[in-house]
Amino acid sequence: MGKISLIIKRRECMGCHACEVACKQEHNLPTGPRLIRVIEKAPDFIPVYCHHCANAPCMESCPEKAIYKNELGMVLIKEELCIGCMACVEACPFGAMQFFEEQNVAVKCDLCIHRISEGQGPACASVCPTRCIIFGDTKGLLDRMGAR
Repeated sequence: MGKISLIIKRRECMGCHACEVACKQEHNLPTGPRLIRVIEKAPDFIPVYCHHCANAPCMESCPEKAIYKNELGMVLIKEELCIGCMACVEACPFGAMQFFEEQNVAVKCDLCIHRISEGQGPACASVCPTRCIIFGDTKGLLDRMGAR
């Protein structure tokens, strides 16, 4: 498998928040951090999520190098190295980085890496009723969407 991506066809989002619920359940998150969230800006719904940027500003801003990119192109956090400075939260242009105050660490979408290792996709994509959340090989997704 090459680089992987999550793409959301924003115009097809109906604002049901199923992706938020699935993510919180999958990661056993308490009240507070949401690794994907849907905001309403009438008449649209805008999913806010990590884009796993090619040149991730969050990664560049981290003084402890706690944020890294794996071989699949996923931007991940080594929580044990995070010092809670929140530089990554400030640097993220998408508002996707969250801060988990109870543990004093930054958190973000990891594309459900544990599910990917089992041959499944992210929880958010698996429950989306409009199938506007698409997960897969980056090149294949871009080709299917006519973006290349």
